[in-house]
Amino acid sequence: MVIGLTGGIGCGKSAAAACFAELGFNVVDADQLARQVLESAASVSQLRARWGDASLGPDGRPDRRWIAAKVFADPVELAFLEGLTHPEVARLRQAAVVDTKRHHVVEIPLLFEKNLTAGFELIVCVDCSEEVRRARLLKKGLNEDEITRRINSQLPLSEKVKRSDAVLWNDGGQPFLREQVAALVGRLPAP
Repeated sequence: MVIGLTGGIGCGKSAAAACFAELGFNVVDADQLARQVLESAASVSQLRARWGDASLGPDGRPDRRWIAAKVFADPVELAFLEGLTHPEVARLRQAAVVDTKRHHVVEIPLLFEKNLTAGFELIVCVDCSEEVRRARLLKKGLNEDEITRRINSQLPLSEKVKRSDAVLWNDGGQPFLREQVAALVGRLPAP
């Protein structure tokens, strides 16, 4: 079984993915794959050609914070970045879920926004309150404007919840989230 895991920024998708991993699932993080693709020599060359050296850090690797500020402020630049990374991320994602002897969870923040639901037998959304979400993002170093821009760039959480097969509520701590994941996993067929 291949499960799509989604939710809004700051809701705790990675924490939920860690719970699935603890229970023996193969977890694939689409954001991690995107970082891998972005840091490839081919991508760095294209970033430099489009945005110059400002898009790279002192180590020559993509400056993800600079890039995020650029693309979240301009849909044309976001389309460029997605065109650069998404095809290769999709290929890597497919290659990571070929083992039929275990269940897989693929964490994709923009699962609905990018119409990536095909091929998933179950879609799980991680949700939480707006206050908890913003507090988590502030703690990660984002400012209020960055948080608002990123939240507004995604489908509203209420819509993600409606489109999902299951929802994990993540206002509590890791033990509560772990219990919810375990209950969900207990209802799944064995691999």
